[in-house]
Amino acid sequence: MDGLLRMHGGTPVEVRKNSKSTTWYNAMLMDIKGGEITVSFEDDIWPTRQVPASSVRQCPEELDDFEPEVDEVVEVQVSASEANPSGWSLGTVKTIKNSFYFISFTGTQKSQRDLIVEKAALRRLSNETPIDIASTTRRSLKVHQELKAWVKSQDSLGCLKDVQQRCRLLVANCIGVENGADPQVLLVGDENAVELSVKLLEDIHFKYQIEMQRFHEQRERLMERLSTQRSWYTAQHQEVFTVDSTLVGRLIGKKGENINEIRERHGVQVNLQDPSANSKRQLTTVTVSGQTAESVKAARDGLEYITVSIPLEQEQVGWILGKGYQTITDIAKKTELHHARYDNKTQCLELCGLRSQVEDAKLLISVHREYLPVYQDMDEEKQAINESFEQLDSGPSKGKGKKGSTGGDDASKGGKDKDGKGGKDGKGGKDSKGGKDGKDSQYGKDGKGKGEGKDGKDGTDYYKGEKGGKDSKGYGGKGDGKSSKKGGKS
Repeated sequence: MDGLLRMHGGTPVEVRKNSKSTTWYNAMLMDIKGGEITVSFEDDIWPTRQVPASSVRQCPEELDDFEPEVDEVVEVQVSASEANPSGWSLGTVKTIKNSFYFISFTGTQKSQRDLIVEKAALRRLSNETPIDIASTTRRSLKVHQELKAWVKSQDSLGCLKDVQQRCRLLVANCIGVENGADPQVLLVGDENAVELSVKLLEDIHFKYQIEMQRFHEQRERLMERLSTQRSWYTAQHQEVFTVDSTLVGRLIGKKGENINEIRERHGVQVNLQDPSANSKRQLTTVTVSGQTAESVKAARDGLEYITVSIPLEQEQVGWILGKGYQTITDIAKKTELHHARYDNKTQCLELCGLRSQVEDAKLLISVHREYLPVYQDMDEEKQAINESFEQLDSGPSKGKGKKGSTGGDDASKGGKDKDGKGGKDGKGGKDSKGGKDGKDSQYGKDGKGKGEGKDGKDGTDYYKGEKGGKDSKGYGGKGDGKSSKKGGKS
């Protein structure tokens, strides 16, 4: 047999040994060439052979409504043996008992003994005629190079079988598979069926199978890479965390300077995954992988930006923020925060930066906050002392002497004491102006007071910001300040 005729699968047909035989054996139609048909048999009980078209017919359609009657000529199923394949022999129903049928063979099988079978082993006498090869067309269709592996697969056989049934072909098989030649698809049937099957294969099946083959090849390459990557990641240390998407630009740095510097310095890989469209918070997932846990942690420390909110009580706001936000600005600079913001609505202080920077800033704020009660106590004690001085200054003078002059800068001039006796108390002159008190972020400016001597400038109070006066002569007087406005005269 021609090497091209060595095929996979075939079309089920029935074959008889000669024109007088009453037994039709099950076979597979492999090709039609010239005036003969090439057939093969199950389990190769008989070798593949070429037989005349008059000895080949198509299998009859199976019907379920067959009810054999006595004396009816039927076809009886014959099992395969070592000498013959399975098939159907001509017989007559002699008797029916219960569900069993007693069959006697006719024709050339008359010498066989009668057979007892069930109805499933019987069928109507086939009215199929031998195949008319004069009305058939034979065509070989070349297979694309990318489909060489596919035509050898079971998927190819299923596809060709489907084409054969849809187009009512006698043959739709792949040939040239085993001899190393370029594979082809053999199509046999009437002319219209062959033309239709060519269009179906070339325009649809082959086209999509090529795309599918390319996809599978690409998938195999990707799966290999994925397996390699998984092996690599399994051997790597890895940490995964999220960063607010608004901070990703700072994480990456200008033209990738920050993230590239982290990668090179610690020898790690950093991958960013954008948030999903359905996520409520826009968080970017960051994966850091490296050969050691230490390098991965160090890289994370340089990339993990966080935002925390610290609630503040009303009395703490001025102390922690400082005059003109100077205190919190200094803390932010020292810890290199991305930003530090106070929200009046929520009364919370928002800190943003690397995790280590935020933790440092929280520590400084915590310690700074602990000093607030101490400074409050100091202010109260200082106020009490000042009030004591004011009470002493406002009491009557106990000295005796001459009447003092009026309107002088020094209101303390009196008469000289004679023999140790004091003269009349002189009239007090105008008090010199006291030194200006510094701005009080909570209480406002102190008023100008009257006292003895000109008051100079005192040091700065870090909580209230008041400036007291130094006594230029004697004890300086101090006016009582009114909150948020100039104080009145004492």
